[in-house]
Amino acid sequence: MNKLNELLKKQLSVITEEPVRAFALLYPYILVIGIGFGRFYLSNLNLITRQNIPTVLPDTSKVEELKIINAKTVPPIDIYALSQPTDQVISKGKTLYTTNCVSCHGEDGNGIGAASARLNPPPRNFLVKDGWKNGSKISQIYQTLQEGIASGGMVAYDFILPEDRLSIIHYIRSTFIPDAPQDSKDELTVLDQTYNLSKGLQISPQIPVGAAIELLSKGTDQRLQKIFATMQIIDSDKVEKGAEIFRRISNNKMKALTVLTSSTEWHQNQQKFVVIVSGSINNGGFSSKVNNLGKEDWNALYNYLVKLI
Repeated sequence: MNKLNELLKKQLSVITEEPVRAFALLYPYILVIGIGFGRFYLSNLNLITRQNIPTVLPDTSKVEELKIINAKTVPPIDIYALSQPTDQVISKGKTLYTTNCVSCHGEDGNGIGAASARLNPPPRNFLVKDGWKNGSKISQIYQTLQEGIASGGMVAYDFILPEDRLSIIHYIRSTFIPDAPQDSKDELTVLDQTYNLSKGLQISPQIPVGAAIELLSKGTDQRLQKIFATMQIIDSDKVEKGAEIFRRISNNKMKALTVLTSSTEWHQNQQKFVVIVSGSINNGGFSSKVNNLGKEDWNALYNYLVKLI
């Protein structure tokens, strides 16, 4: 034991007195240990760098068919006259509010309706002045009813006629919103132009592509076949002025012809034809170039289409 202690003391004295010699003695051991760790790292490199996330994420998106929408006519309104509430309008608005809005917004307009517990975010509390997404003016609430608010869970109520929507708006503003802000004439004008309120609209039917193809393949829908045939005639007609005008003013010929074939009333009255086409700008397949047509253009277009359709 004493000899072992003396040997250890001798080795320690070498390390302290001759560090270079001590390092030379220990270097082979350090090198062996370093090589061992290096080989261990390299042998496990694949595990260390392995990517656990798949290179291609699975596609979880869902593609849904469009819904079938029947053609309908939206009558024109005078937004400036209807911006002023009357007792009759407010009473009508209350009835429509009860039918369409109470389930979410509640009878008292506080956003605590029977269906509100299942909604997140909760429905608008009309009694609270702040936090309106679009605002509480007539034009702003109309926009909400027309377009909905996707981020807030508010669906669009575009199936309600414009006049009835304004009745609901007047009831909400007069009943739940004290000192409701008023629209300027310019704001009402923008509202009118945005949604063609003074011209009315002819809503064209919407047919899913899959359903249209199925109908065509079965030969059960003569109307669709007629529309496609009419489109081919117009596209190939380079002589008639009416064909050239139709191609120029339509941005979706399929929609435009669907609007015109949904009713035959305009066949007996050119003025009705003008109203239908003008009311179908953007939504019904016709472009704003319709507004540039002169009397001769309207005559040529009408006479051409009334014989063709």
